[in-house]
Amino acid sequence: MKICLVHITEMPKEFHDIWFSMVQQSFNKALRPDTEVVLKPIRQGLKGDNVLDFDNPYFALMSKKEIVEAFIEADKEGFDAACVHCFGDPGIKEAKSVVSIPIFGPAESSMHFACQLGRKFAIIGTNMPGQLAQLEEQVREHGLEDRLIPNGIRFDKEPFARVWEKWLGNPQLAADGVAEVARECVADGADVIVLGCAGTSLLCSMAGFNKITVDGQVVPILDSVMVAMKTAEMAVDIKKGTGLPIPSRTRNYVLPSKEDWVRVRSNFGLPA
Repeated sequence: MKICLVHITEMPKEFHDIWFSMVQQSFNKALRPDTEVVLKPIRQGLKGDNVLDFDNPYFALMSKKEIVEAFIEADKEGFDAACVHCFGDPGIKEAKSVVSIPIFGPAESSMHFACQLGRKFAIIGTNMPGQLAQLEEQVREHGLEDRLIPNGIRFDKEPFARVWEKWLGNPQLAADGVAEVARECVADGADVIVLGCAGTSLLCSMAGFNKITVDGQVVPILDSVMVAMKTAEMAVDIKKGTGLPIPSRTRNYVLPSKEDWVRVRSNFGLPA
């Protein structure tokens, strides 16, 4: 099995292998040894040099177009499934309507998985402008408001832009920060903690942090990227083993005809 992991920024070739060696710590322990993962950065767009770019709706829209193109490319290249390396699930909904392979995002996958592990969950997101509204919208879109604890979207104590490089040098600092907020969430009724950022998920996995014990209660800390990747692997197994259509090809997710594909992409000057 071959899964494509779409990265949401451009990436210099010389940095690709270094970054992937870090990213794969999110899912290596969960995926089967015979599952191959390939990291595919977008061809052009945001470069990751300013994390606040991702909170600008216009910048995010332009980036999403490139992410969808990466999914289309992965489909043509014969991947069995694909995921995006961002908790915002950018491009997932749009790409589902034009690619033939199963694709998954960390947010949808991990929030629904959290509901299978406990009655109530909380999300710990990155401390960046605009994140609260974005995360609230994701929870609402998936109909999970009642499964979230009161004030169930919380954030790192320090601004992400200030601490990212420091955390990258010492992932345990990120894990310690998450643990502090997670204890507050557990005290307020959370049975499961979802890490609402692919970067924070990566750092916590690098630190080996995936659970917290509070007054004898053992609470899962979900690396959302790991859950998305394992969901993709499972979906491929089910699809191959049973012929189950994944995703459902109904309404907006019916794949366009070749004629419509060529016509619409040509209108936007895109290769068909």
